[in-house]
Amino acid sequence: MVNFPDISNTNYFTNRSLPNKEGEMTGKILMFREKGKEEYHLIMTCPFCGHEQERDEAFEKKPFRPKCSSCTKSILISKLKDAGKSKKKKKE
Repeated sequence: MVNFPDISNTNYFTNRSLPNKEGEMTGKILMFREKGKEEYHLIMTCPFCGHEQERDEAFEKKPFRPKCSSCTKSILISKLKDAGKSKKKKKE
């Protein structure tokens, strides 16, 4: 079990649902990076295979794309403002 940092000691924090290829929210991720560290800590349930995993990982650029350690699929963690735009397009 992870010890969560004080939110004021992080420079990135997200907790959100993840869609599978049909668009159903079957996965989830909690990911954060503490100030002064290069690696992000993530707790993820893969939206494709349901595998639960927890690890530290460094990302070179955004958008972040962690890979499932079980099915090896890449999972897109898009910017929240971009995620809202795609939801609006689907409703229209």
